[in-house]
This record gives sequence, C-alpha cells and structure tokens, in this order.
Amino acid sequence: MPSVSISISQLLYERLSQRATESARSPDELAEALLRQELEPPHPYVVVETTRFGSRAVLKGTRIGVTSVVAYQRLGYSPEKIVSEILPHLTLAQVHDALSYYYDHQEELDRELAEDTEAEWMKKLRVMAGSDEVFSRITGGRVPLDG
Repeated sequence: MPSVSISISQLLYERLSQRATESARSPDELAEALLRQELEPPHPYVVVETTRFGSRAVLKGTRIGVTSVVAYQRLGYSPEKIVSEILPHLTLAQVHDALSYYYDHQEELDRELAEDTEAEWMKKLRVMAGSDEVFSRITGGRVPLDG
C-alpha cells in the first residue's frame, strides 16, 4: 500500500501525541489505527476501547475482548461451543463478528495476543501501583520486583 501524507492542525497533532504517549504508541501508529477504525467497514458487534494501556477491541456492551474469543477458538472451541459452553451470554453473531474482526486486523491482534502474558500484566500492575512498595504489597511479595 502506498504511503500518503496528510496535514493536521497543531492542536490536533498535540492531542494525537498525548494520546499516543498514554497508549505507548507512536503518533503515526495511533493515527493509522484511528483512521482505519473510521474508514473500514464497521463490525456491528465490535468496538475499540482506549485505556491508558492502549486500544483494545471488545464486543459491544461486554468486557469480552476479541482476543479472548480468538484464544478460545485456538484452543479448539467452535463458535457454537464458545456460545453454549464458555460465554453463554454472547450470541453466535457476536462471536462470528469477533472472529471476522480478528481476520480484518490479524497482525495487530496477533501482536496483542503475544503481549498478553503474565509478565506484561505484572509490568502494568507495577505502573498502576505507583511504587515498588505498593506493588510488593499487592502481589504479597511473591513476584520479584525486577521481573
């Protein structure tokens, strides 16, 4: 795909830079993700939520991430089994839309799945705790402060 340059106002660039910093992404990555979200065909059951840890595709009205549905599929569960046995509050249409969204954004979501490890969550918890002392208290000292 050819690269295209666009011009934005200074104010918009500052907001974009602030959001990029909050989500630990570059302004270019964030702008591309936001433009893709606005310009690509919508998925009726999927919404991208932005938190201080970045953007995450979830099923609307739930806290179920698209990557969770993909993970269950990778474990061998069919969409029908996911709905009947694991996430019965979802509809089959929601699960199929999550999988469709995954295939439309596979590279990005594969990266998210690869980063969804215990070690990464411990790093995020340390940031939320605000200090090593609080982090140690929260984890009961069972997790080394350097890991």
